[in-house]
Amino acid sequence: MSCRVAGLLTLFGVALAPACMASQSTLLTALEGSPPAPVLEPTATGLTTGPAALWADPTADPHATGLFFGMSHASYASVRVFHAALGFRMGPRWSLAFASTVLGNLFDTSLTNQDPSLENLRAQAAWARLDATVSVRRFAVSVGVELAGDDNVGVFQSSTLASAHIRLYPLQGDRAAVGFRETRAIGGSVPMRSGGRQAIDFTLNQPLGRSSLSITAAVSRGGLWRYSETRTGYAVAAQLSVLSQLDLGAALGRYSTAYGASRDEWYRSAVAAVRVGTFRLGTRYTSTRLGVGSGFAVSLAYEPLRGQQSVD
Repeated sequence: MSCRVAGLLTLFGVALAPACMASQSTLLTALEGSPPAPVLEPTATGLTTGPAALWADPTADPHATGLFFGMSHASYASVRVFHAALGFRMGPRWSLAFASTVLGNLFDTSLTNQDPSLENLRAQAAWARLDATVSVRRFAVSVGVELAGDDNVGVFQSSTLASAHIRLYPLQGDRAAVGFRETRAIGGSVPMRSGGRQAIDFTLNQPLGRSSLSITAAVSRGGLWRYSETRTGYAVAAQLSVLSQLDLGAALGRYSTAYGASRDEWYRSAVAAVRVGTFRLGTRYTSTRLGVGSGFAVSLAYEPLRGQQSVD
């Protein structure tokens, strides 16, 4: 199958780079920028709590353990994204996370009836990661290794990545936090981009009686692969936590794109999450043309009960 045909089969909402992306599909770049609910926005991850933090930023909630599963459905080409994570303690807090995309109805039945071999071709991307996180006084540090695979209609490529996260708590308790992230491709057949991606976020937490208001500002630069969709991003997000049971939040981000119909794109989202006992149910609506486009995401997490923990 020609490079042009393979590219058209996986093109949804984002224009293809001039060189057919070296068989890298837009599904891989879409997965790169698609966080699970109730994470508000890909860059502003400082507000994330519970097992969802294991995918977004392991240091955002360094004490979180449990199980997590999420699914999102986007507006472009019926793409579905699945996320799963497991966090447990064995010395450090270890976390395993997995995500994948599924693109339905790749070939019409009229084509598969004529050529049954087409049923074995897929357009799918998958991403797995393993992180170890240590929290000491006013610091939380995480290092990890990640594996990404991209099956672009029978052409498979892979990428190996290394990541590091550091979170500092400069004020008493957890009133303020500063997070740093670094991720780089270190191997594999997907053409990598030198310099990798860096991000920084600053979060303020204001107690409101038995509730709290948190605000995050974040910025990112760089990309993982030659055809990563975004180059720089700026975001702000706010979240209201009521009685540690209900979370309501909204985020606004602005990204410069490496390719596409326009140079810059907006990312707008709103989330709600409710905790009942040891379970947390979350949902998010996203309005954007990045990645797989606008759509809804839902998640269910199991979180063992834990006491109130803060940084000394």
